Amino acid sequence: MSTRKKPLPPVNISQLARHHGTSRETIRKLRTNGIELSDSKAVADALACSRAKSTSPAPTGGGETLLEAKRRRAVADADRAEIVARRESGEVIEVAGVEELMTRLGAEMRSRLLSWIGTLPPMLEGLDASRIQSIMREKITEILTAIHENSPAPKS
Repeated sequence: MSTRKKPLPPVNISQLARHHGTSRETIRKLRTNGIELSDSKAVADALACSRAKSTSPAPTGGGETLLEAKRRRAVADADRAEIVARRESGEVIEVAGVEELMTRLGAEMRSRLLSWIGTLPPMLEGLDASRIQSIMREKITEILTAIHENSPAPKS
């Protein structure tokens, strides 16, 4: 027979907390939740369940876990940083800049085409269809080339 005595079970909240490696407040919450503190296995099971809940990803309310939300945020931040870098390098421009550029180009093209009203009919009078096509092709190419050369848009 062994003369070694079994350790006495913990008798107060401080001893229980020390025995289970947790805080006194946690032991008090377990007692409030109806866990029998004298049942060491019940206390250990309740603590294991509580610890599992505290380490699992928390839902953010949008149907995703906190970890998924953080991952999505990191991807969005990386995308935003890439757009800023590409904008600074001139590879990407703002939509407002494109709108302004297209408005100016459209106005210039309209102005040049309307200038044909007085000059083109006398030029084309009495010509056959193939010669009219040739002159129109030249005029259109001339306008588009001039607009392209004077445009602030990057040249391709």
